[in-house]
Amino acid sequence: MKKIRVGVIGVGNMGRNHVRVYSKIANLVAVSDIDEELGKEIAKKFNLNFYKNYKQMIEQEKLEAVSVVAPTFLHKSIVLYCLSKSLPTLVEKPIAINILQAKEIMECAKKYATLLMVGHVERFNPVIIKLKKIIDEGRLGKIISLVAIRVGINPPNPAASDVALDLGIHDVDVFNYLLGKFPKKKKVIKTKLFSKNTADSSILLLEYGEATGIIQTNWITPVKLRKLFVSGTEGYVELDYIQQKLVLHDKILNIKFNGSFYELLSISDQAPRKEVYISKKEPLKEELLYFLSNIKNRESNNIVDSIEALKVVS
Repeated sequence: MKKIRVGVIGVGNMGRNHVRVYSKIANLVAVSDIDEELGKEIAKKFNLNFYKNYKQMIEQEKLEAVSVVAPTFLHKSIVLYCLSKSLPTLVEKPIAINILQAKEIMECAKKYATLLMVGHVERFNPVIIKLKKIIDEGRLGKIISLVAIRVGINPPNPAASDVALDLGIHDVDVFNYLLGKFPKKKKVIKTKLFSKNTADSSILLLEYGEATGIIQTNWITPVKLRKLFVSGTEGYVELDYIQQKLVLHDKILNIKFNGSFYELLSISDQAPRKEVYISKKEPLKEELLYFLSNIKNRESNNIVDSIEALKVVS
């Protein structure tokens, strides 16, 4: 089967991963980046054509799809151009820096009846897919809380980066996906420690009615953690995004406790505990395969995940 001709706009930390994966699953022909030295380095490594100007790349390479992995503040201008050329486009999360720009991008996709997908990669993490199934089967009962910790790694290079928008948005989207609804109320507390960033530490509080979501995210913690803890009326889950590990704790029945510290330790060990088998896969590869499959099979006005992406930004 003929492979789709693809280009990547932006080859920074995430962009080079798009390049790596596309080189194995598609006909990747070119990359573009305003950093000429970096762009040429990546192009040489993967035997690709390099363009400093992404518009020139699109015009000359006759692309059939493109990934936009540029800094968020550039998403609007780049994505609008790609869509105006009726070029199926995957834009890395978040779709834009604010709700107004996100709506403008969506309207453009509708106007040109062009495929638009937003790269919320954790949707394609096998451990999240498994957790969604466990929740939908009712094994946790009613969900009462979701607590996410997404911390560590140095701040990104682009100035004015916002950790809540760049990192926390992953877990907002995951919460919405797992619960099948959007929060009724939101509160975001941000802290700025590095002068070049808008915020590099934040706490997000989301209210979904009976369920509450809390997200801790920063670029400060010296270890990289990507974890999720979900409590329900019938069980509890500990999840590790990186290790793709999920541990399920069932509800303890007939608890008798007289207040002793050592009895408390004993009770903690009584909860039925099971590590659920996960068939590990690279989430980004699954995401890009999904994008390419939608290009092949889509209807003319199919817009993938853009409504959810809009809700996450708002």
